Amino acid sequence: MKKTISLFLLLTGSFFLQAQQELKGFYIGFDINFHYLFGGAQVDGKETIGDGNRWAIGLVGGYRWHFANDNIFAIEAQINQPFGSFENRENPDGTVVRYRIKPQSALQFNFGRSFGEFNEQAVMGYFAFNQTRFDIDIERPGGNFKQTDFENFGRLGLSFENVWTGGHSTRFQMGTSLDALPDTDNGIDLKATQIYGF
Repeated sequence: MKKTISLFLLLTGSFFLQAQQELKGFYIGFDINFHYLFGGAQVDGKETIGDGNRWAIGLVGGYRWHFANDNIFAIEAQINQPFGSFENRENPDGTVVRYRIKPQSALQFNFGRSFGEFNEQAVMGYFAFNQTRFDIDIERPGGNFKQTDFENFGRLGLSFENVWTGGHSTRFQMGTSLDALPDTDNGIDLKATQIYGF
């Protein structure tokens, strides 16, 4: 019986010691997003906006530094594919502008601190530089046209991460996107990421 208890305590201790190490080094992950996007088309020299909240799925990869004082700094690259499209019918001459959302990319910086009895959890703030691309179809009474739009903007917020086992952790992220065009909003930014560290 004593041997069984000792073995259990040894395995439990090994898991939590490993958890502290798993919040550093290289990692990859899969995420599900719900966030605010926007694009702009030029119609008669005027910016015509398509925007809204959309679901997206994506991949992340990065590197974390876990310092002796339990502070954590990470840099990660992201790519995701939003679902759906936008449509603007507000032009008085009957022009319809449709925005097809292409894959978007981001470079995100995370800084925070680990906590818990064995440093198996972390709270971090984040800031991301994002680029979203749109293929735009413009249907006018006088003919149809196409445009391409690239939008660069930032996202910032807070995240919570919990290590489960064997290098696996889950991160929940909540923040806002920073509007970069007139008539756009600071929209919601939600993300759940399953991470594997190695």
